[in-house]
Amino acid sequence: MPSISTFALSMYMRAHALLSFPSSLSWCFDRQDRTRHVEAHHYCTHLSEDLHQCVIYDSDEPNARLIGIEYILTEKIFKTLPDDEKKYWHSHKFEVESGVLQLQLKAAVPGFASDAAEQPAMLELQQTYGKTIHTWAIDVTPDLPLGPPNLMMAYTGDGQIDQQLLRKRDETWGMDTESKRKLRAGYLPHYERVSGADMWEETGKGLVFEVAECGLGQ
Repeated sequence: MPSISTFALSMYMRAHALLSFPSSLSWCFDRQDRTRHVEAHHYCTHLSEDLHQCVIYDSDEPNARLIGIEYILTEKIFKTLPDDEKKYWHSHKFEVESGVLQLQLKAAVPGFASDAAEQPAMLELQQTYGKTIHTWAIDVTPDLPLGPPNLMMAYTGDGQIDQQLLRKRDETWGMDTESKRKLRAGYLPHYERVSGADMWEETGKGLVFEVAECGLGQ
C-alpha cells in the first residue's frame, strides 16, 4: 500500500500508520449554498469493514487548518438508516466515477503506478455514503473557527464544480481528471445510488444546524 502524502504536523505524523488508504483530495459544497466550493483533504481510518472515519484539513501543508470530519458508510449499512437520518448523507458515486476524487500520492509515483494504487480504494468508495460536517468555514472566517457547524454535500453531476478549481488542482498535483474518468469507466461497475442520499437534489432545499436553548438536566 502506498504511503500517504507528506504531512508535517508532528502529532498527525504519529497517526499515519493507522490510515486505511492514502489521503484523498476533493471538494465539497455547503448544503445551504452551492456556490461555496471548499477544498478538502481527507485522512481516514477504518473502524470496521463498514465504517470509515476521516479528519479533514484545508491543505496538506504544515499549517493546515482542521476544518471538519466525515463518516463513511458502506451501502449495506446506509440502507439500514431511517429516512430521517439519510437526509444528512451524500453519495460518492459521481466523485469517484468523474475523477474529481483522487488519492494524494507522492509526486515521484508514476502515473501508471498511482492508477493501480487507486483502484482498490475507488472500487470501495464508489458504493459508499458520507456524512460531512465542517466546523470551520475557512472561506467565510479564515482566521478563526466561528459560527455553527455546516453540513456539507458532495457533487453529483457535471457542471456543479468550478472548472477553474479543478484545473488548478490538476496542475498543482500533476493530476488529470479527465484521464481518470476514462480509466475508471473501464473498471468500475455500473452502480445506482441508493434512494435517500443527496436529498437536496429532490427537495431543492438545504439543511442548517441551529442553536436552541434547552433546560439543563440535573
